[in-house]
Amino acid sequence: MTELIGDPDTGPVLEGDAVDVVAAVWAEALGTDSVDPDAGFFDLGASSATVLRVVRTLRRRWPDLKIVDVFSRPTVAELATFLDGV
Repeated sequence: MTELIGDPDTGPVLEGDAVDVVAAVWAEALGTDSVDPDAGFFDLGASSATVLRVVRTLRRRWPDLKIVDVFSRPTVAELATFLDGV
C-alpha cells in the first residue's frame, strides 16, 4: 500500500501507482487502513464532503480531476484507470 507521507502544511506526497495512490487517499479520507479497489466509495461510507476532500487531495497530482470524474468512476480501480489516461 502506498503510504501518504507529507508535511501538514502541504499535504501527502502522491507518488506511485495510481491504484495505490487513490486507494491510500480514500483510506485516509475514510479513516481506515485500506480500501478494496473494487468497492464503491459510497458503499464504504463516503459522503459528498468526503469526495470533495479526496478530489482536493488528488488534484495535487492530477490537477484536471473533476468531482464528476469521481461520481462517474465510483471505485478505486475505475478512478485509477481513468487517471492513468489523464
